[in-house]
Amino acid sequence: MVTAPRPARIAVTDPEPIRTRRLVRGALFLGALGLLVSGLLFVSAYPPTDDSLYPKCMLHKHTGLHCTGCGLTRSVYSLLHGDFSQALAYNALWPIVLPLLLWGIGTTVWNSNFPHRAISVKLPRAVVTFCTFALMAIMIAFTVLRNIPAHPFELLAPHELK
Repeated sequence: MVTAPRPARIAVTDPEPIRTRRLVRGALFLGALGLLVSGLLFVSAYPPTDDSLYPKCMLHKHTGLHCTGCGLTRSVYSLLHGDFSQALAYNALWPIVLPLLLWGIGTTVWNSNFPHRAISVKLPRAVVTFCTFALMAIMIAFTVLRNIPAHPFELLAPHELK
């Protein structure tokens, strides 16, 4: 069976869609940045306490178990006020994962806005898959270990330093 050749793709030379796309991306980025800064200012101004308006962890409320994110708001509050040891006492995983999270978000935003100067780290797919599963395993192990009521593990549960 003979099929007709496909027509060549025509390159879009109109700069207007590219300009519009960049404006939308810039507006979304500035909006997200504004929400992030507003949220950090709010957390910095209003300390999370038992009777504060921050949402409570539903898993902890109904089962008494601490999830991976339990103590996260208090940890962010402590980080914003420069108390790194208390931030680790509230949630030991968060300050460790934060630099990785910031790097991932930063490179994604940079690469989407400046594709001609993209920050590229070429990793084999197997390495990316391994790192993803390793991070998930670390988060699950952290959740399990922080709920064991024995001495070294109970230090992983959110607590106040004396």
